[in-house]
Amino acid sequence: MRADTGLSIAYIAGRLISGKNIISLYDYCRAGHIDMASLQHIECLTRSNAFGSTNGSKYRYRLDKGNFINLTINGSTFIGYLCDGSSHFIGTVRGDSIYLYDQGESTHFNYRISRCVVEYQNGRAAYEGGGLENKGGVKI
Repeated sequence: MRADTGLSIAYIAGRLISGKNIISLYDYCRAGHIDMASLQHIECLTRSNAFGSTNGSKYRYRLDKGNFINLTINGSTFIGYLCDGSSHFIGTVRGDSIYLYDQGESTHFNYRISRCVVEYQNGRAAYEGGGLENKGGVKI
């Protein structure tokens, strides 16, 4: 599994399980923050074909031409595969940590939600994470 594919899976699973609108993830393999807007197919990762099942919620996301991520979420655990048949994966989301294991390549990926947008009941948004400011100019 390519590193950007693992990042895409972590973004999707982290967003769905945590309920947070993720702006960036810290990638422990790259030892750096990755801005989600930098992913070339980010607009596809925010839309899915979702459907329920008896074994959790199922989602399908398009990465690029002919390549889809099929994802099943059950509580804080997710499993899935890439439709091109290259990888099956499993992972968990615990707090702000996202763990992903690529079974085909026996590779672990570890991420942490480093920045996200939080919507408040009054309709105002603020940011969680370092280095960002909310619309009022107050550093969070």
